[in-house]
Amino acid sequence: MKLYYSPGACSQAPHILLHEIGLSHDAERVDLKAKTLENGDSYLEGNPKGAVPALELDNGEVLTENAVILQYLGDRSGLGEVLPPMGNFR
Repeated sequence: MKLYYSPGACSQAPHILLHEIGLSHDAERVDLKAKTLENGDSYLEGNPKGAVPALELDNGEVLTENAVILQYLGDRSGLGEVLPPMGNFR
C-alpha cells in the first residue's frame, strides 16, 4: 500500500492513522504545484484529480477521497476504537 501525501495538506490524517494502526505502507511525497512526485514523474498519471491524499492499494486500485481512505483504513485496523460501527456515533 502506498500513500501519496503533501506536508500540511489533509493527507496528514491518513498518514497519522497508518502509523497509529501499524499498517505497513510506503509514503510518496507529492509536489502539488507541479503535480509531480519526488522522482519527477507526473502525479496525474496515477491520480488524474491531482489532489492528495491518494492511497494505492496492493491490487493497484487507487482511493482518492480522504473520507473514503480513512474509512478503509479504519475498517482494516482491527481496532474497535478507531471508528465506531456503521450507524453508531458513540
